[in-house]
Amino acid sequence: MNGSELEHYVRLYHKSVYRLAFSYVKNEAEAEDICQEAFCRLLDCREEFSAEENCKAWLFRVAINLSKNLLKSKRYSHIELDEKIPAAHDFSDEETELWETVAKLPPKYRAVIHLHYYEGFSVREIAEMTGSAVSTVTTRLARARDKLRKMLLKEGVYNEKGIPCDV
Repeated sequence: MNGSELEHYVRLYHKSVYRLAFSYVKNEAEAEDICQEAFCRLLDCREEFSAEENCKAWLFRVAINLSKNLLKSKRYSHIELDEKIPAAHDFSDEETELWETVAKLPPKYRAVIHLHYYEGFSVREIAEMTGSAVSTVTTRLARARDKLRKMLLKEGVYNEKGIPCDV
């Protein structure tokens, strides 16, 4: 891969890869490091991608693996977590409020919500990226939705009918 191809993919996918990494590690600096490492690995990658979506999936798979490795490392246990999404990454006020609720979910639920709703991947694609069974991803999505619904009701963001409370 040459520099101009890498630059193209960085422009296209930097925010998405960063947000995915942040959804796992909940720390700006660590998410940026993971994002940078993923693009460095793309530069070294000898694989030819038949479509841009294949490259995006490959980058996400690398970012997920790097994030999981960091979470398992002893070094990570000493990092102070910042649960707020940084304003520098272009979330609207509404998205920021929703993200802060999503960020309270356990990592396995945060990841599937992020990949499905923020990035638009299908359950099958998420299963391939994360190395999980399709049924596992489906279950995690259902449980994540249920947990989010309960959290949003408890926080008074939505009422029992799913209507925003400030309407």
